[in-house]
Amino acid sequence: MPLERTFPPQAQERIAAAVRRAESRSTGQVVPVVVERSQPYEEVRWIAAVVAAAVATALVELAFPEPSVAEVVVFQVLGGLVGWFVGRLAPVERLLAGRRHQAEAVHARAEQAFLEHGLHQTREGNGVLVFASLRERRAEILGDRAIHERMGDAGWQEAVDALVASMARGAPGEGFEAAIDLVGSRLAAHFPRAEGEVVPNELPDGLNRDR
Repeated sequence: MPLERTFPPQAQERIAAAVRRAESRSTGQVVPVVVERSQPYEEVRWIAAVVAAAVATALVELAFPEPSVAEVVVFQVLGGLVGWFVGRLAPVERLLAGRRHQAEAVHARAEQAFLEHGLHQTREGNGVLVFASLRERRAEILGDRAIHERMGDAGWQEAVDALVASMARGAPGEGFEAAIDLVGSRLAAHFPRAEGEVVPNELPDGLNRDR
């Protein structure tokens, strides 16, 4: 799915502007990252195929008093194929993958993005990743060592909730803006920029679309 479909140029510019706004009030660095999904969840397709094949078996036995082996096999194969494709649908995938599995997958992918985008290398240790995984409709905000000491994980919950709520209503761009503004407020409180202080922009401001 092209980035421009979900995040048209105007939305991307507003997100970049939110990053610049957040960084203008502090010495922190903010990096927004979005992925289509955090994991392929291939096992979900197999689960859906097995369930559909079992349902097809039950239906053929109800429809035919004494079905032949060939009839049962045909219905099982057809049911499995239907289940395989249905398992690719986002609502079905989320249901069969389970909340815990998705949460673990999104957290692991966010940690990977944190390292890939160099957020662990800022000079003051106050880089913050704002991460969203669209298929799971989940978000993570990870802060580097210095900001994490002050905020912990729970300190970002309001920003996470804002991003998740916007994804749920089909407006992830607005969610990124709201989350970044909240992150900026926290950074300004803990790492304020002194008047006239020049802070190098260590990391790009724009939205990163990762695979």
